[in-house]
Amino acid sequence: MIDFPSATPLRVGGGRLPGALTTDGPIFRSAGQPWRWAGVSAFQLCDRFAKGEDIDPFLEAYRGFNTLRVWGYVPAADWGASAWDVPPSSTILNFLDFVHRSGWLVEWTLLTDDDPARIGPARALVDAFAAARPPNLVVEIANEPDTHKHVDTGALRDACERSDLLFSSGNYEDSQKFFGTYLTDHTSRDNEWPRRAHDLFEFHNGGGPNAPSDPAHNVPCVADEPAKLEDVGFSVTDWRAYFGACALLGAGATFHSETGKFARVPTDQERQLATAALEGLTAFPADAPKAPYRRIDEQGRTLRTYAVGNSMVRIRPTTHDAPEPGWVPIDGDGILWRR
Repeated sequence: MIDFPSATPLRVGGGRLPGALTTDGPIFRSAGQPWRWAGVSAFQLCDRFAKGEDIDPFLEAYRGFNTLRVWGYVPAADWGASAWDVPPSSTILNFLDFVHRSGWLVEWTLLTDDDPARIGPARALVDAFAAARPPNLVVEIANEPDTHKHVDTGALRDACERSDLLFSSGNYEDSQKFFGTYLTDHTSRDNEWPRRAHDLFEFHNGGGPNAPSDPAHNVPCVADEPAKLEDVGFSVTDWRAYFGACALLGAGATFHSETGKFARVPTDQERQLATAALEGLTAFPADAPKAPYRRIDEQGRTLRTYAVGNSMVRIRPTTHDAPEPGWVPIDGDGILWRR
């Protein structure tokens, strides 16, 4: 059991969001108060809502998180019989209102392929969003726009800027292409994936993660589609460490899963990993990323150790001992610390 006496409480699914989201350097604010992104992949959720299905079991399964990453459509060419298409804007607005009453923010992804025929309808949807002004909506223009495809994110830039919504272009593979008011990153799913949370810090401050010439982006940076169980295997401690590091080095993260792609309730193993992810995301104050950063070299006793102000994450520690005096453990595995 984890104790969070020093953490800033999240506004989570199950309680109305207190106010529209704004940005403050590396963090989000809601009604002026620091707010951390604690997302879940829920790609097909609006499609299920549009079909009259009961989505409450999915929402309840992720109680404690606060953001739903939802896709308007997926192409049949890639998804086959599992594909779905964009519902009418009126249905989408009804969906946004429904989940808002349960306290959820929605990140709506406009484009999931590079079909140019999708640009016009996506622009019209942004205009509908701008007219309706849903209080619980942020927009991602494209999912992985430069990964095995070439999405023209710039074609929707003017519409998103006029909308007054928080938005991200979705570009991260080449961070010089990025534009928007927050940044979404899909960190590497390699063997050392938990330390890739540091990418968020590099995107915000510049000098990486893609190249030393990468510019700084003074916006909140979110790990929006990290590794899922099938990619890297089951490790509660890795999930707690990764999401804790995202909470220190960026604006938060989205828990990704195979069931979440289809907005189905999680498996038992996914539930355990989601619990660990939420422990990491809620271990520290939501304004923690604004404190001074340093990396502590533990001489091989961890894969990485990151300290930000009075908060610390040790990734894959081989000991439960703190590297310096004055640190107090938050969890029982020597990963999350405060002082």
